[in-house]
Amino acid sequence: MPSFKEIVEKYRKKQSTTLVDSIAVGLSLADEVSVDLGLLGDSGLLDDALNVASFGLPMAVIAVTEGSRVLLGRKTGTAAVQDSAYRAAKTGAAMSAGALVAGLGAGALPAIPVAIGVRVLMDKYRSQAMAGRRVEQRIKRLRALRTRGESAAPIWEALPEGSA
Repeated sequence: MPSFKEIVEKYRKKQSTTLVDSIAVGLSLADEVSVDLGLLGDSGLLDDALNVASFGLPMAVIAVTEGSRVLLGRKTGTAAVQDSAYRAAKTGAAMSAGALVAGLGAGALPAIPVAIGVRVLMDKYRSQAMAGRRVEQRIKRLRALRTRGESAAPIWEALPEGSA
């Protein structure tokens, strides 16, 4: 069972991925803001390149960060794949929400806080769901220990004669 210090350290690392992913999503929506503000023209090769980069950048950040954790031995391959899948789903949902807000006519500037808000809400939901699951597992473990303790002979019966 991990110590409290290990749990806190793991939580800090999880929070840093949220920041990195939020920055990547913000950058991917920044090209939309620049087009809306007229800083970049919405034409040709540049627009196509930005569209590919706006989707690819967050996914590349996820792949690089999770892959580096595996290579450095901080995470197993299975855990990295699971975390990558969750981060990719979270990023996709955030980008979709941002695109929806921008598409509804609000523009790309309000889309950035909406996208980051979706990410935060998904993290909060996952954290609460995982806390509930951990509580359920601990309750099962305590019940199993109690059942095992009730079925075992009392300690004084197991002691050799004359030692009590």
